[in-house]
This record gives sequence, C-alpha cells and structure tokens, in this order.
Amino acid sequence: MKEKPLLAQPAVLSAWKKYRHLWKVAEVPAKHLLLKEGDISRKVFVIEKGSIRTWFYHDGKEISFQFFFEGDVVSSSESFRKHTPSIFSIETMEPSALRWLDVGDMEMVKKEQVLYHSMIEHAAEKQAEFMRHFFSYLKDSPTQRYENLLKEKPELIRRVPLQHIASYLGITQVSLSRIRNKIK
Repeated sequence: MKEKPLLAQPAVLSAWKKYRHLWKVAEVPAKHLLLKEGDISRKVFVIEKGSIRTWFYHDGKEISFQFFFEGDVVSSSESFRKHTPSIFSIETMEPSALRWLDVGDMEMVKKEQVLYHSMIEHAAEKQAEFMRHFFSYLKDSPTQRYENLLKEKPELIRRVPLQHIASYLGITQVSLSRIRNKIK
C-alpha cells in the first residue's frame, strides 16, 4: 500500500515551508544521472514531477532495483551520511522537476524534527519495500513477481520502460515479453 506522499502530510508541509528556502530546484531531462555509482552522494532529492530509478552495474549490465515517483525522497543514504562511495547510481527515467538539499543544508533540516523524521520514515518504507522485493527473488517465480508488480504497483508498469522492469524482476526482456503474453 502506497503511503501518503511526504508533502501531503500537514505537519510535514508546515515544516517544509519553513525550510523551503534551503531546497534548490532542478529540472532535468530523462536519463539524467543524478549520482554515479562510486561517487560520494552530497544531495537528497524530493521528486515534484517525474520518475527516478536506482541501479548498479553487474557483469556489464545495468540492474534496476528501485523506482521513485512524485513525493518520494531519493538518495544514496549511506553514502550521504558516511561520505563513502555510493554502491549504485541514481537516474531520471522521465523529465523531472526536483527539489534537493546538500549535506550542509540537511544539518539545518535535522533541527526540524517533523520534516526530518518524516524523511527518515519515508526512507525506511522504501527500504522495507526493497526488502520485500529482495525476498520475492527467493520465494517467487518470475511470473509471480510480475503478477505481484501488476497488482501492487500498476503505476510502475505504466511509467517504467520494459527494459528496466525486466532488470528489476531479474529476467531478460524476452522472458518478460513471454510472461506478459501468457498473462494477457
């Protein structure tokens, strides 16, 4: 179940407005790399419009493992907090309007308990979502994973390119095509 977008929560919206001057605005095209695997993350993004994926290279292939949409908070949190190289890349999939904070401004936002804790809660929910996805690799067939995606995240099916969906499900595009034809 998708939780209420971060900025739709009244207490968070109030805190957001208080610190709105710290958030920078960026409008970026599709396929824009916001963070490259191996670089140190210095920004936290909130998506106002558009979509983002996180991915990493494995055996010369891009492996997508999470997708983010309007209202989502996106960062390489461990890299951001510990100033270590990111183990994945962050890239837009659609033209996107973003707000972002850098490391220094995040210190100011940390003082605003409601906003900061809401961002942490949002990040924890995305991590829990990733863990559910990871465990589906252990217990579900590719067909079951696709059916779950259809049922639980129809927006993802509508907005994410098929090559990224196939990667997310751990299958080839040919296998995805076969599964989709079988389910129709």
